[in-house]
Amino acid sequence: MRMNSSTMAPVLEIRKCGLNDLERVTALLREFGYPTTLSVMKERLESMENNHLQCTLVAELNNEVVGMVGLRQVISYYKQTDCITEITALIVSEELRGNGLGKRLVAAAEEWAREQGCCQLFLRSGNRVERAPAHAFYRHLGFEKTAGYRFNKALL
Repeated sequence: MRMNSSTMAPVLEIRKCGLNDLERVTALLREFGYPTTLSVMKERLESMENNHLQCTLVAELNNEVVGMVGLRQVISYYKQTDCITEITALIVSEELRGNGLGKRLVAAAEEWAREQGCCQLFLRSGNRVERAPAHAFYRHLGFEKTAGYRFNKALL
């Protein structure tokens, strides 16, 4: 564990995700229940790297990636704002949850969204009972629950 020599405190950095983070980001997604492979994640990260409307940030604690947030800028037809940012993924390694890392990732997401000229941040979350702690976390950070349904249709 790398320590800051003057305070002996853990060193946390929130930074843009790079291909060198591929293995840890893939592991975080799997830990959260999203099945994926290194090759699929490599393709996704490469695609996102060249898309200025998307950004993936990672939380690195003592040189180890322990969290991530995926962001996507959205132009809305029905909102009165020029653009909004969607959090498409927010994951903190299970053993480190409750230590402020999620809050720091959301603050970095807000900063990125503002830099893009967006004035709103939103996310979607399942309505399963096991998501209740996440919902409380979102409300604690100032997110408001809005009404609506999500409809999906597979295109074959």
